[in-house]
Amino acid sequence: MAYFLTISKLSGMKPHRDFTRFRQALLAAVALAACATPATAERSLFAMDTGTRDAKTQTYAEQAALAKRLGYSGIGFTGCAKIPEMLAAADAEGIAMSTIYTGLQIKNGNIGRDDLLETAIGQLAGRETVIWIFLGGSRPDDPSKTDGPVVEALQKLADLAAKSKLKIALYPHVGAYAERVDDCVRVAKKVDRANLGVTFNLCHWLKVDGEDLEASLTEAMPHLFVVTVNGADSDGSGWNTLIQPLDSGSFDVAQVMRLLDKLGYKGSVGLQHYGILGDAAQNLGRSMAGWRGLQARSGAEKVLLMPGGDLSAFKDKAAWLPVAEVGLDPKNANKLIGKTPGDAAVLNGPGGHTGHLVTKREFGDVEAHIEFMISGSSNSGAYFMGRYELQVYDSHGVEKDKYPGLECGGIYPRWIDGKNVEGHSPRVNVSRPPGEWQSFHVIFRAPRFDKDGKKTTNAKFEEVWHNGTLIHENLELKGPTRAGIGSDERATGPLMLQGDHGPVAYRKVWIAELK
Repeated sequence: MAYFLTISKLSGMKPHRDFTRFRQALLAAVALAACATPATAERSLFAMDTGTRDAKTQTYAEQAALAKRLGYSGIGFTGCAKIPEMLAAADAEGIAMSTIYTGLQIKNGNIGRDDLLETAIGQLAGRETVIWIFLGGSRPDDPSKTDGPVVEALQKLADLAAKSKLKIALYPHVGAYAERVDDCVRVAKKVDRANLGVTFNLCHWLKVDGEDLEASLTEAMPHLFVVTVNGADSDGSGWNTLIQPLDSGSFDVAQVMRLLDKLGYKGSVGLQHYGILGDAAQNLGRSMAGWRGLQARSGAEKVLLMPGGDLSAFKDKAAWLPVAEVGLDPKNANKLIGKTPGDAAVLNGPGGHTGHLVTKREFGDVEAHIEFMISGSSNSGAYFMGRYELQVYDSHGVEKDKYPGLECGGIYPRWIDGKNVEGHSPRVNVSRPPGEWQSFHVIFRAPRFDKDGKKTTNAKFEEVWHNGTLIHENLELKGPTRAGIGSDERATGPLMLQGDHGPVAYRKVWIAELK
């Protein structure tokens, strides 16, 4: 990966050769990306120059023009040479030179850097450009023995940058002295300069960490200057799976943006495209289309359906109980027990059987988040519009269930002529054991009707993520699934959580209507 090497080695990089995911909708994505930024977009996105070059787009002027045309706010530049030339190209298009990328090389207590770095800082004086610094070298076993010279060098560099009113962001980098976000935070704290912070790079985080996104971002937040994103696969390992256009991959990038909003992050966001083969304009167009989709979703108003255990958003709370905590009964793995009173979750009664929760409000197109826990051998479901069920089921370790759609995360079958038909299994079974919290994150599109009430478009699960993995995509439903509140189809309907098929608990359920 280009950003894995010292600047002097960049020219020797070989691109990844096994990236093959190019969708048929490339041209449509590019056309969408060329449109003006919609009002819902609260954040801008700059493109790292790892993705702005190809055989057709070589010069700085061509790269800047491409970024501008596709809606990017700036370019992240590699190296300290040719700064005036890149600045001139960016200025001509009215976009920013968002970052420059360079590094310190650390070996045996000696610190090396690009000879042109000090000149570059002077050339960028007064700009909003952030200087990205990776810390090259081996990750130390005991940083307390090696951080001293690094901190001293960074303090001098930060003081020099401050004279030009510039910020520095440490860049975590796989295989380097600081390869993790927490490594960079440790060093930034020791440097103790207001203009020196850190970067969160999604692809690197997935490679070396990938466990607790919220914890990583929360730790970085007091020092966070820049974030980079890209499409990726949740279970990816190679860089071709960890760096994809933003409209592809099984990792839910929206969760990154939601957490940044939650934490109050106001800094810049960049697009990583290293190693993505093919036409730069098409690839960047796809990512901009994906970015605008993320922005439109983040702008939707979220309705919390059970805040603090309050079930007033539902028509009838039946025997559902607000609980402080819930877990498997140690004497019976097919039962859940909850501690009351509480406000952390809701449990479907002491016997694990009660009426359904049906929202008072009706919805059309929605984004929804649902967290649930079930006991062994239990069963529930989330019915979008009260009619289209996303199955909740004890499927941990099951390779193949009795019929498609029965599995947890399955789209339950329809019931036609006394038979289960049109059930849809998830792409992959990522179910956790009974007694553990799980999550669904869903983009659902309601059916469409003409002025005479005739259906023109089927309902669709546009995206379903189970425990952070994409399990359904653009899945159309010809009609309501079995056991919903009605067999008819409508433009709007409630969200229903099933309560009569076994012990289940829900928490952190929210829904946002998409425009």
